[in-house]
Amino acid sequence: MSNPIPEEDWRCRKCATLLGVRRAGRVHVKHKRAQLVVRGHVMAVCPRCAELNETETASEDARPAA
Repeated sequence: MSNPIPEEDWRCRKCATLLGVRRAGRVHVKHKRAQLVVRGHVMAVCPRCAELNETETASEDARPAA
């Protein structure tokens, strides 16, 4: 049986709206029909309260995207 990849919610620091999910050294963001998978320093404006939020992905996986 394989180990599941650990996940952590990325939530707005002001209203706790789910902005994305940290998984495998990346942040997975979904908004309406758009789906993004990003690495490194990530910034997003909360769609509910307009607060600017920032997060950083795992440093060991901080290589440029292909």
